[in-house]
Amino acid sequence: MSESEQIIITIYLVHGKPLKFSVDPSAAKLMGVSQDLERALQRTGMAIEIDGKLMIVPYSNIQYVEFDPAPSGLPITIIQGAKKISD
Repeated sequence: MSESEQIIITIYLVHGKPLKFSVDPSAAKLMGVSQDLERALQRTGMAIEIDGKLMIVPYSNIQYVEFDPAPSGLPITIIQGAKKISD
């Protein structure tokens, strides 16, 4: 992934339309997105600053979250290199 690409994050909600936003790769690296994934799962919600506003989405309303492309340096506990074969 080149540094000029944006990371697209889509939060698929249990109820409602998906929330889609982009993050600069250098900002994601500073946040430690890859290293923080396991700790994030212990929280009760996802907090995101978007366009100067703070949005907190409770995990109970999140079906799943998609990062495109996936962050580099993922923890060993995450299955990597998988291919989707059906819906």
